[in-house]
Amino acid sequence: MPLSVRVSLAAQRTIRDAFRDLERTVSEKDRAGFASTTLDCVIKAAHDVEDQLAARQLLRNMRRLEPLFTGLQYYSKSIELLCNGTPYLPWIWAPIKLILKVASDFVEAFEKIITAYARIAEPLARFKIFDQTYSSNVEIQQTLAIFYSDILKFHKEAYKFVRRSGWSVLFMTSWGRFQRRFDSVIEDLKTHEDLVDKTANAVGISDSRRMREELAVLRRETLERVAKEEEERTAAQYVAIVGWLRMDDSEQAKLFESVMTEPRKYTETCDWILNQDKIVAWMRCSQESAFLVLHGNPGTGKSVLATRIATFLQATGKSLIISHICTYSQVTTTEYDQILRSILLQLVRSDTDLVAYIYEEFILKKKSVTVQAIERLIRETIGAISDNPAQTKYVHIVLDGLDECDKDKQLKIINLLERMVSAALASTSVVCKVLMTTCMPASVAKKLKQKHMVSLSAEKEALRKAITLYSAQRLAQSRSRWHQMGINDVELKDLETRLARKADGMFLWARLVLEYLSTNMFVRKSEVMGAVEMLPRELRTLAHNFFSYGQILTQLISHFDNRSVARLQSILGWIAFAKRPLRRAEMRSALSFLPEEENFHVQELAPNYMFDIVAHEQGLVIASCLLSGLQVFRPSYPEQERPLRVLKGFHGLHVYASEFWVEYLLLTAASEKGLDTSSKFFARSTQLATDLNSLRQVEDPPLDTKTLDSRLVHLESHSEVFRAARSILAERAARIDQDTSVPLPEQLEARLCEVTDLRTLLSNYQHTVQALLQLWKFPRFGVQEFEKFKRDFCSTAFTCRFSGCPLASTGFQSKALRDKHELSHAPRVPCDVPDCRYPGPFPSTQALRNHKLKHHNQGMRNIKIKVPPDLRRKKLVPTALERSGKESGHRGTDQSRFDIASEKPQSIPATDTSLELVAPNLGQADGIRLSEFSLNDDFFSIPNWDRLSHIDDLDISNRLKTLEPHVTATDNDDEGPANVARTEDVHEPVEPEVPTTTTIIPPAKNEVNSSMQLERHSGICIQGCNR
Repeated sequence: MPLSVRVSLAAQRTIRDAFRDLERTVSEKDRAGFASTTLDCVIKAAHDVEDQLAARQLLRNMRRLEPLFTGLQYYSKSIELLCNGTPYLPWIWAPIKLILKVASDFVEAFEKIITAYARIAEPLARFKIFDQTYSSNVEIQQTLAIFYSDILKFHKEAYKFVRRSGWSVLFMTSWGRFQRRFDSVIEDLKTHEDLVDKTANAVGISDSRRMREELAVLRRETLERVAKEEEERTAAQYVAIVGWLRMDDSEQAKLFESVMTEPRKYTETCDWILNQDKIVAWMRCSQESAFLVLHGNPGTGKSVLATRIATFLQATGKSLIISHICTYSQVTTTEYDQILRSILLQLVRSDTDLVAYIYEEFILKKKSVTVQAIERLIRETIGAISDNPAQTKYVHIVLDGLDECDKDKQLKIINLLERMVSAALASTSVVCKVLMTTCMPASVAKKLKQKHMVSLSAEKEALRKAITLYSAQRLAQSRSRWHQMGINDVELKDLETRLARKADGMFLWARLVLEYLSTNMFVRKSEVMGAVEMLPRELRTLAHNFFSYGQILTQLISHFDNRSVARLQSILGWIAFAKRPLRRAEMRSALSFLPEEENFHVQELAPNYMFDIVAHEQGLVIASCLLSGLQVFRPSYPEQERPLRVLKGFHGLHVYASEFWVEYLLLTAASEKGLDTSSKFFARSTQLATDLNSLRQVEDPPLDTKTLDSRLVHLESHSEVFRAARSILAERAARIDQDTSVPLPEQLEARLCEVTDLRTLLSNYQHTVQALLQLWKFPRFGVQEFEKFKRDFCSTAFTCRFSGCPLASTGFQSKALRDKHELSHAPRVPCDVPDCRYPGPFPSTQALRNHKLKHHNQGMRNIKIKVPPDLRRKKLVPTALERSGKESGHRGTDQSRFDIASEKPQSIPATDTSLELVAPNLGQADGIRLSEFSLNDDFFSIPNWDRLSHIDDLDISNRLKTLEPHVTATDNDDEGPANVARTEDVHEPVEPEVPTTTTIIPPAKNEVNSSMQLERHSGICIQGCNR
């Protein structure tokens, strides 16, 4: 009895794995006849295809496949022993019949596939001389099994290539990748061909085993090398596609993570949606519910639910998940072309063939990125997304926030998704399903209602349970805090229930309440338990305005109570509508005068009337600030309290209020609603106007309608307010109309003055600030706080004193900068002399006179000296000038005259014993000391000014020729004349066209050395001024 033939178990396992791999790839319909297909059937099918191509005038040489068929016939005899009792054997030739029939419809692909199959014939030719007896060798059986595996792998790649949806479109770009895989299989067959030869030639068993092991290593390394090369090539191509699309997919990833942050921290709060019937049907891998709409009111958590569904599907790994979130916070996410790019990028990311196709067809050919091109690419790729024809590929698309896109784009987005679903169904191997979340905008409601829908309004019970669970987890984080306040677990449970019930399905409202509880400081138990009722129910009715994805505003107010929200609204109002930007110190002052309003919530604002509300509130603050200033900055107010209030910043808004109170009155009165006489703003303004009118010491200036504001007519019915506003505007207009707008005199800033109007009130405020700025420290006030006060308020102390200047309310850092700026307000006067080389204009009339004196020989001829009456009968004799009279060539001996003034002059410093002529417009310097002139003998005999009592209108014009410098001595100059008087030579004779007045200011009695003889020391100084 013959012994049974040994069969290698390892060889059988290799054949079985290769068979099952190919069986999973080929569809059930295509493999139905494989078991009964013989090699003759395949040969006959090849001839039939050849005839069909010839009939289409596309004849191809099919004789190239004869060596393949011959090699397969011999190989089948060698492997028959390993395939006994199995359906494995026909699979080495049956797929060829199917592949030839499918590929014949596309001749270019058919030609390349025939060429590739013909290459398999060469390694199979060895089996023609292969002795059947070697098939029972275990070592040879393992080599034969590897041949079987490589042949089936070749069939698998070819079948996937021709059975893929849209394979004819992808052929030219994908063939290169398949070609590399075919080459790898052919190379592997050739290496094992040598192993068969050596084994058949009775090579030693040990040598054949070693050779087989080396080939296995080589085969594995080859496969790894090919896979790595494909991976690197695909990655580079994908990066090029991202650049071509100009798409940053990290933006969507960040949005997705931000939405999922809260659900991940508080698990199971969103899991109820995974058990909803219609959602379950949509998530199922079937063609059921291809288009589903999830809709609900703002704040119900649609985005969170959508992302939870997407993450659940991603975890299952049964389908390709494409998600896109549209949000107002990032405008690009709502743009139609960006949505297209996002979908396309996620589609091609999962398939290397699609990456290669787009790279070669669009990037290498330098095609531009257009909406039409991307739409066409999406339709093509969605049908070709499946790389396994035997298995259906499922694509789940989740689009969140349709209502946040432009209305004219919403319908286009819906149409795009519908076309994707249709294109996938047409491919027979891809199923595309869409989930869209929206608030159901009216523009697309009719179209969306034709789809399967899930309404969150009908899921109130599920939402209530979810909110209760969410509240329990949030409150549990601060359980020790609640217990310290005497709140037990039963009461916390009651709080959770009441919160969920009042939320009424609005997840975002519940989150706001819980944020309030976790961030605010509570002392009493009732404050916590009453928090649910404290937030008004209007939040739910105004959810669209308050919660409609206003993420920035939500983050700002989520930690605030009602008082904080009202103050935030006021801050934003000052920032948006103040007449000029406020400094931080001014803002703090404004907030200190805020009235406490009940039920004053940020969501009650409406864009159409927001400014009127803000104007009333700011006007009320300004009037309150000025009323407070009227009390504090009067001289009668306690000196100890006034600086402390200023240091604390209570009056930091005073400069702004002084400048714009009338403007707020006029703005409100001229508005559509007019000045509300029942408002606090009107009441405070009336009180302020009454106080100002009572303090006014002079009659109102005459009105000039051209300079007053036309809006004043709206205040005529309110006498006190009208009178105050008219006086302020008239006073400002009068100063503007002057040739030089004279600022507040410096002496008013030196001390507090009696308050008569807003200007003097402002002066007192600035005087207080200036006095504080000169100190190093202040009692009862910290050093750091005092330094901060100086930084914040130094500019309020030095504002421009010219009405109408923009810097009248902003100020300067120092007095010097303020004074330098005020020089720019001087009038600009041009020179009126024809053909003047330097016509100006000049900043003042004084500068013009100096210019004429220097360049046009024009100046002052008549100089009058006003002296006290007791000097009028004495005559001044210019002895020093008399010596140079002839040289000066002065014209008109009787035209110039010094009149000594009747008023007794003010004293001058004791160190200067010279007489001082205060003459405006005689020189560019502030003080000009003319050359000395002397008095006659009668005048010299008078020892002091009291004896000069009978001098009358002395004429020295005939003697005034030139002025010479003179050195004068002082009382404290022990070594003789040491101080040289400041001089200014007048080189040009003066002209009679510009008469001026010059004053002699004699020294006081106690300031003149009685022993000093005026005959020897009679220096005269002329000092220019603008008085």
